[in-house]
Formats: sequence, structure tokens, C-alpha cells
Amino acid sequence: ARNATIGRMSGNAGLVDVLIVGAGPAGSAAAIHAAEAGHEVLLVDAASFPRDKTCGDGLTPRAIHQLGRLGLAEQVTAGYRNKGLKLRGFGGSVTAPWPEGHYGTVGSAMPRTEFDHLLARTAVERGAQLWEGATAVGVEFAGPRVDVVTVRHGGVEKQVRPRWLLVADGVRSTFGRLLGRKWHKGEVYGIAARSYCTSTKSDEPWIHSHVELRDAEGTVQPGYGWIFPLGDGRVNLGAGALSTDARPAKVNTKKLLSHYAELRRAEWGLGPEQEVASALLPMGGAVSDVAGANWMLIGDSAALVNPLNGEGIDYGMESAEMAVELLQPGR
Repeated sequence: ARNATIGRMSGNAGLVDVLIVGAGPAGSAAAIHAAEAGHEVLLVDAASFPRDKTCGDGLTPRAIHQLGRLGLAEQVTAGYRNKGLKLRGFGGSVTAPWPEGHYGTVGSAMPRTEFDHLLARTAVERGAQLWEGATAVGVEFAGPRVDVVTVRHGGVEKQVRPRWLLVADGVRSTFGRLLGRKWHKGEVYGIAARSYCTSTKSDEPWIHSHVELRDAEGTVQPGYGWIFPLGDGRVNLGAGALSTDARPAKVNTKKLLSHYAELRRAEWGLGPEQEVASALLPMGGAVSDVAGANWMLIGDSAALVNPLNGEGIDYGMESAEMAVELLQPGR
């Protein structure tokens, strides 16, 4: 039955149990859970894998716990493990090991180019169909329910009729806006820039955050810096700040990143900053209209991001699992 349904999706008006828009950690995790629950799953992503994503690349024990539920924790942590966070600033420093508890005490980090590709591949291996280079561009409703989603794939517009629709297309959620999603920028959001640098301390078993950043004149800058070792000869080095519409952060994050890297260069044996990228990040659920009769936004598209530290991978994967649990037969 699954193969027959997937075959019908190659043309117009294809039927599918679960259509998932966006194949990042939330979307791919949802595809894995849904396929393993016996649903026919179509996962679409506007990019082709492997592809990059602006991120700090850190994976807390909470994220590792979710990866364990997908059967991927050991594969992710085999290359690198960390013990917790070292926080510095304003004359003080704190070393915070991951606490004992439900999620365990093992953290990790993996570049999103590799991490997202791993999850998308796993979704296909577990039974989902993946359309790469496929953009959801239109939606039609039948009463309160999503009836038809138009997906532009391979230069052709295809009509997909999902029983359920999960939207995981990231912080800007272009498709979510078609469903009515609103981002409330009066609430706090993050602005950040990330780079990769070679480092002599790539195997350092702690992630580092510096909450005191000063310019060449010694003036404190409105932001923070991070260094996440990757265990592959590189670190993910970035800088960010918090902002609202009423009080926008007057900081150039890429310039701040460059200055931060220079301050840390000798200590970390850093090479030049490479693959610099920046992004905005809605936090703390600062969006509305995120669910309907047979559809739901998950992960970053629903602003499921910790407003303290920008962490979102774990919440994205958790929201994926919880969303799939709601997809009961007969609904």
C-alpha cells in the first residue's frame, strides 16, 4: 500500500498520510517517527542535501536523548563528546557540567551540513520519501482543514493531498506564513553570525561562552560570543545579540564575530574565519497561528527556541515526536 501511494505522488493530486515541509532536524525527525508508526510520509525541502544551516552546531544532552530515540545517538557522539559549558565574563567564570538527570550527561556537536544530511538520509532509510529542491508554494483549504498543497519540484508544480501536514521550514517559515503564521518582533529575538575556524583545541571537551565582549577601545558590546569545538580539527565560533523592534540591537554581528575571533585567536590556535553566515532567530514561542485542524508548525518555525541560549535542535526534535503522536488513525 505504501509503494502504491508513493507512486501516485509522482503525478498531480497525490495522496499521502503525512506531508512534512522542511527537512531540518525537526522535519526529518518527524518523518522518521511517522514512517516508523506506519504512515506514508512525503518529506520536502527547498534545498538539496548536503546543505548548510546557520547554527552553533551544539547538541546538549537533551538533544542527544532525542537522537537516542531515533537510534542515532551513538553515531553522532562517536566523533566528539563534551562535558558541559564554561561561561566567562565581567571578572568571573563558571564551569557547568551537564547535570545528572533524565537526559544523561553526554553532549556533542556536529556541523549542520553533516547533521541534517544524516537525519534526512535516515528518514529515507526508515521509509519516508524525500523530494529535494522542492518548495511548497501554495495551499488550499476545505473548511478548516488543509486539503491541497502545491509543491514546485523539478520545475513542475505538483498537487499533494495530505491527511496531515507538519511544517518545519525554519525561522522565517515562508510556507507557515501562507497558513497564517505571524512572527511578533515586539518579543525578543536573536541575531547571530557563525563561522568555522581550524583550532588546536578542537577536541576541548567543553563548550565555551563569553558574555563580556569589548571593542578595541574597551567598550562593552551588546552581545556574546561562543566557541563550540567540533572534534574534527575545527570549532564553530560565533557571536550574537538579543533584539526587539522597539529596542533593536545596534550591532553588526559579522563584525562582532571577527573581533571576537581575534580576541580568542592565540588561546584557541584559531585559523581564519571561514563560511561566515548570519541569521535572525525568533525565540520563546514568539509566533502565533501555529496549528489548525490537520496541520501544525514544529521546531524553529514555531519559535521553539530557548530565549536564554538560542538552543533549538532538541526542542525541534521533541516537537516532532509529540506532533506525530497526535496523528492517530481516524482523525
